[in-house]
Amino acid sequence: MSSGRWLNAPAIASHQAAWLGSLPVLAWLALFGLAVMDLARRQWVLDENAYQPWLLGLALLLVSLRVYQFDRSQARASTGAALLCWAIGAPLYAVGHSQQIELLTLLACIILLVAVVLGVSGRQALVRLRFPIGFMLFALPFPSWVIDRLTSPLKVWISQGAEVLLYALGYPVARSGVVLSLGPYRLLVADACTGLHSLIFLGALGLLYMYLTGPRQRWHHALLVSMLVPVALLANGVRVVVLLLVTYYWGDAVGQAFWHDVAGLVLYVSAFGLLVLSDGLLFRWVQARAKAAGRPAALVSEGAARQDASEGDPVRWRSSLTLTALLLLTVVAAQGLTPRQLMAEREPMPALEQLVPQQIGEWTHDKGADTLLVAADLQANVQRLYSQTLSRTYVNLQGDRIMLSIAYGGQQLGNELQAHRPEYCYQAQGFSLLDVHQSVLPLAGQDLDVRRLVAVQHGRVEPITYWMTVGKQTTLPGLGRKLAQMRYGLLGEIPDGALVRISSLDGDSGRAYAMHANFVAALRHAVPGYLGLQGQ
Repeated sequence: MSSGRWLNAPAIASHQAAWLGSLPVLAWLALFGLAVMDLARRQWVLDENAYQPWLLGLALLLVSLRVYQFDRSQARASTGAALLCWAIGAPLYAVGHSQQIELLTLLACIILLVAVVLGVSGRQALVRLRFPIGFMLFALPFPSWVIDRLTSPLKVWISQGAEVLLYALGYPVARSGVVLSLGPYRLLVADACTGLHSLIFLGALGLLYMYLTGPRQRWHHALLVSMLVPVALLANGVRVVVLLLVTYYWGDAVGQAFWHDVAGLVLYVSAFGLLVLSDGLLFRWVQARAKAAGRPAALVSEGAARQDASEGDPVRWRSSLTLTALLLLTVVAAQGLTPRQLMAEREPMPALEQLVPQQIGEWTHDKGADTLLVAADLQANVQRLYSQTLSRTYVNLQGDRIMLSIAYGGQQLGNELQAHRPEYCYQAQGFSLLDVHQSVLPLAGQDLDVRRLVAVQHGRVEPITYWMTVGKQTTLPGLGRKLAQMRYGLLGEIPDGALVRISSLDGDSGRAYAMHANFVAALRHAVPGYLGLQGQ
């Protein structure tokens, strides 16, 4: 009888370790489920982010397969390291979930998953799971201002390459910014078609391919990784050219429907094919060299690093329950920090049509000159996102004209007002942007931080001045705006916000900016206390 018990001891230990380990895992799944709900509502509904749930699902599948292979009887908890990771991840999760910062929320989930692995199975298990957990980083939803800044030059390069190639082939092609004209058709090279998102996705697929296809020498790995970006750029260019040619021969309805998705498939198949071909050639070269030298090809195994199996302590009820309780406490803290008081309900914004007068200083509303300041599809999206919008043209006695555009949203914890800021809108319509810089407008008793830029398309030169508001504060896109949102949110209040844009048609940007400053000073006098303009 004692011999039977001894023979079954590993199985009993494995069974006990599995039960103990399941508690923190279930707690982690609870907070991860909340994060997925946030991502599904606010990030994955966007075309350019459609790849993120697939990468996240692949990462979780890889984690599950690796965990299934573990010998749980050998689990050795690293409790101290697990608590340290929890101390880092828990505040990030609470702030990210409550303030709608999905980047922090998912990053915190990854850190807390590391805490669970360390607390349940120890450092050896974390080493075995390092690729699947690291792979989850590719699914992070980066801030829109980061994406825009990195994507814009990529779109321009690919647009230029497509123009040069088609022109060399004799097609009637022209380009304005990221808008390509081919025959009677004009196509915008959008974020979903090219840019940083596709580079991230293709890079992730390339690393996954290398992970699944076995060990390689270090230089082999490094060379394949260095090829990911140029291969992805080339594949993006192939997709744009295919879409242009399909549209040119069969029309816009065909090019933007079924064949638009087919071109996306061409993008990823061509990139993956180039990577596999290059990998195969490198393998042949390595084998040829090894054969010529009369030795086998040396490979570096993914699991070559030696680990101490006895490291840490066996998983115990106390440590398992403690980690589980801490993870559940993180969920409770995130829910408790979530703001629920709408500033727009406490201090409603007046109707913009009534708030902004017809006469602003020396400037008079020219009703006959009001025009749609953005493309129709973008304008429709603006109307969907914001609770109020206003677009007017004002003229003074000298005949100078100012175009005023205001977009107001009553709930500003996310990135809504950044979705259609001038840098995005004008580039989406084929403009090139020049002289983008920040400046300060010295008003009586107030220094107003603004961003200035010049949008150029053919003979149209349009200097632009704009700023944003979050609650009572003026701000600009980027980290400062997010911190302003968080200050309100952590105090339990959901701020409102507005984007105010002023522009004019003038080849002399210095003269235009001086005129903008004159108009802003008059606007401040007309609407004191609103739109970030303090009362005098």
